[in-house]
Amino acid sequence: MMCELWTQTGLITIVAGDPDWLPAAVGVAILGVALALWLNWRRLSGQVLGTTLRIAGWMLLAACLVNPLWTSSRPKRGANVLAVVTDISRSHLVKTDSEQSRSEILKRLIEVGESNEPAGWLNRIDQDFELRRYVVSDRLRQVEQYGDLQFEGVASSVYTALDQLKQRYDGQPLAGIVLISDGNATDLPASAEQLSGIAPVYPILMRDDGNYPDAAIGSVATSQTAFDDAPVTILVQPAVLQAGSYQLQVTLLDAEGNLLETQTRPASDDTPFRFRNRPTEGGTVFYQVRASLLDPSGEEVVEETTLVNNDRLISVDRGSQPRRVLYVSGRPNWEFKFLRRAVETDPMLELVGLIRIAKKEAKFDFRGRDGERSNSLFRGFEKDEQEIAEEYDEPVMVRIGTRDDNELRGGFPETAEELFVYDAIVLDDIEAGFFLADQLTLIYDFVSRRGGGLLMLGGQESFRQGEYDRTPVGEMLPVDLSRSMDVPVGPVRMTLTRDGWLQPWIRIYDDESEEQDRLDRMPGFLTLNATGFVRLGAVVMAEVQDTSDNRWPALVTQRFGKGRSAALCIGDFWRWRLREGLDSLRDADGNQSMTNGQMRSPSIVAPGGIANEDYGQHASACRQMLRWLVSDVPRQLDISIKPDPALGVGSVRIQATVKGPDFELRENADVRFDVVDPDGRPLQIVGEPSANDPGVFEAVVAAEKAGAWRVTGTAQMVDDEGEDLDPIVAASGWASQPDQDEMKSVRINHTFLKEVADVSGGRTVSIDDIDSFVDSLPQTSVPLVEIHSWPLWHQWWVFLIAIGCFATDWTLRRRRGLP
Repeated sequence: MMCELWTQTGLITIVAGDPDWLPAAVGVAILGVALALWLNWRRLSGQVLGTTLRIAGWMLLAACLVNPLWTSSRPKRGANVLAVVTDISRSHLVKTDSEQSRSEILKRLIEVGESNEPAGWLNRIDQDFELRRYVVSDRLRQVEQYGDLQFEGVASSVYTALDQLKQRYDGQPLAGIVLISDGNATDLPASAEQLSGIAPVYPILMRDDGNYPDAAIGSVATSQTAFDDAPVTILVQPAVLQAGSYQLQVTLLDAEGNLLETQTRPASDDTPFRFRNRPTEGGTVFYQVRASLLDPSGEEVVEETTLVNNDRLISVDRGSQPRRVLYVSGRPNWEFKFLRRAVETDPMLELVGLIRIAKKEAKFDFRGRDGERSNSLFRGFEKDEQEIAEEYDEPVMVRIGTRDDNELRGGFPETAEELFVYDAIVLDDIEAGFFLADQLTLIYDFVSRRGGGLLMLGGQESFRQGEYDRTPVGEMLPVDLSRSMDVPVGPVRMTLTRDGWLQPWIRIYDDESEEQDRLDRMPGFLTLNATGFVRLGAVVMAEVQDTSDNRWPALVTQRFGKGRSAALCIGDFWRWRLREGLDSLRDADGNQSMTNGQMRSPSIVAPGGIANEDYGQHASACRQMLRWLVSDVPRQLDISIKPDPALGVGSVRIQATVKGPDFELRENADVRFDVVDPDGRPLQIVGEPSANDPGVFEAVVAAEKAGAWRVTGTAQMVDDEGEDLDPIVAASGWASQPDQDEMKSVRINHTFLKEVADVSGGRTVSIDDIDSFVDSLPQTSVPLVEIHSWPLWHQWWVFLIAIGCFATDWTLRRRRGLP
């Protein structure tokens, strides 16, 4: 039996001190009520008030039989901890409408709280709670007194501070946390739900009435595509306050500060700025993004809330090593020539050719020697090296673009260690019978398990004509080879499907009309491996159609296992490049320039020279197709960089995922990270195995200095026999900008503060209501409380009420002449 009541002094509860007497008390109450009703039954209609008073007095006396106790609770003085956390980061230095910075407002708030006459709000908290003062910037620190606060922190690790308080006071009587911050934490989590279980948090909300304009780089997103003209896309989302009639100018610069592109639009337009750029080198590329406000006259506005958030340094990781593509062809052809010319100037692509120049040597050889059984092209090798001297019944292969004499020396690779060094394979006019059964299975594993790319080009010995049906390679192709289809009669022209129009690596131009004009200028193709049946899940990117509007798939793609496969069913794709060259010659003869699809043919380069880039449409299409083929292929050593602000200002966690030559994760590797700071100073760190992820090695770097940081990872492994393998190397980089992260926003983050309050069970408090809030703290639910109780029947007013009820009833009866 219990009754609760909230008062200004705390929670008051009435409980039964002797519950064993409850049956007797109920019996006495029922007896008294029944007796009162029976004795006054005939006079009940005229004596309602008197009867009611008699029953009330009797019930009050009956209740005293259970010894009712009056119990009240309030926080135990000095037993519960209440933490006050003050954010002293630089983001509070921004000015408000009252010409005061937030730091000045907070200093005044703390001074008032620490005052003794009259007692400030901090001292009043100290009367009921054990007050503990904290300051937070890049880390959480406890202080005895706030004193003269200096808002010079380079970070706002508010979330980390709250999480540390949650862990530090686990199992201790923490009554609540008063948070004084603008909410612009540099360690914002994906969701504040991770703070569930923490003591109630009470964020103090300051006024957010800034009057100065401000232009900031809100967020920057980068993406990379196979689009030839601009493979790097940078989306800049500005954040502008007090836009008015200003114009917003956003400028993209390279790492050295050279201007790349400038865009200007009304500051009130909040759509993101889109920049596209084509880097001239691989590895990690750094860009600078700068935002500025322009007044109606075009002059730059210098009086902003802050200028720190106007600049941003961003990094784009294009891969430290070029992607290697193995091209295997059954005969010398135009396709390899133009494909190699297209990619030889691309710093991110390497094309290695393995071309069969003869299926087997002819029966006659005018330069042969008597008794010689091996191919005369390999004359000069030692006789005991039978694996080197090629026999008459073996194909004659030519290697082009290899790194050393040993690469592809035995022809197409026969082991995973040899094949998996490549990122993609291109099969052109080569029949399935050229490969051994194990090699076909190896190609299957290359795509499905290693995650490589496979592209088959059309030709008289490709697809169904190459007898790939019912082979491991045929199972990977996005087209069904088991069923034949009529071939077109006459030339066919290429068109893009709806899916093809949406893919940037399929298109050459952004503008639809230009792209359509490019398709119209393409020549008719005469060779097609007709495949009308596409596998489930495959996507047709391009089609060809004849004069009767019959259609066949021309370019089909699909995901397969960890990799991808594609089929280009056109067998004379090189005609497009010849047509471009012919049109270029005609324009040169006519002293004209191409207005659409401008092309500059590469000049003849002497051996060892640097080739000029082929700007033709065919070359662009080839580059984009190969970039797409290798875009998502995993590397043997991948380096990822993840910010970890909980460990300090600018701290990042460098992780290296190491795979062996068979592309299985390796845990027995020695990993070293060579870090270079923005000033060029080197730092070497040993990678430690991750406790959670196999094959992952990590290290933490405190990148406090702003600028471009670079890291090179080196992994050393051993083979099954304990011999050292060649070390594998990968490089990456990141941009460290603690000041820009801290001053990213000059507005109060009400969303984060309210979310923290709701998750913890607290509430937000206006800075103007802090006194009333402090007065209400003793009435909140706290871990440790003091219980005060006393029996009600010992109180004089209890019996006074009972006697008053009986006396009033007696008086009413006597005035009516009743006994």
